[in-house]
Amino acid sequence: MKFQGEMKKVWRFYNIAEYEQEEQWINEMAKEGWQLTAIGWCRYIFRRGTPGEYIYKLDVVERTASDEVKESYFNFLTECGIRVVGEFKDWIYLQKKAADGPFDMKDDTYAKLRTVNKVYSFAVRTLCKLLKIFAGVVIICSLGQMLSSNYAIQELFGGIMGGCAISAIITLAILWVPILRKLRRKVNQLIDEIGVIV
Repeated sequence: MKFQGEMKKVWRFYNIAEYEQEEQWINEMAKEGWQLTAIGWCRYIFRRGTPGEYIYKLDVVERTASDEVKESYFNFLTECGIRVVGEFKDWIYLQKKAADGPFDMKDDTYAKLRTVNKVYSFAVRTLCKLLKIFAGVVIICSLGQMLSSNYAIQELFGGIMGGCAISAIITLAILWVPILRKLRRKVNQLIDEIGVIV
């Protein structure tokens, strides 16, 4: 991919529950004239452009969706004047001309609820995948420990199994539980707002 003009690469970390902060930061960069051109894990590439020319939004597209469904959604976005400037895992980074107006109405609680539900589902799917990996390693190590008659190999498998179990507990307690709780609170808050609106 070739770019013309001044480029800037920025490394920055946001967890899943901080998608609104990430979106806000990208839009602040755009106001300063830095247009997002590519995305990777914690890596953002910007090109110098006209300050405030574009606005950005993050969205989640499930990887389980068929290619036909995804292509249809991307075509719809194109028809609306929205361009996908980057993809990372289930996340897509959308760009449109600021002159065309915002992506959503400011007080569209239903749209916010749809987005946070998609993010929450993504977080749960990711957690389940991680737990499957941990469980798979523990099962393989258990089998290796049971089938081996060599004491050193049994100890090795036991150590790996213990390490995976401890890693799984730390991952759950320190990373995923707070992320899921924050997203769940946001869902409940938006549901309460809708209850007040109706």
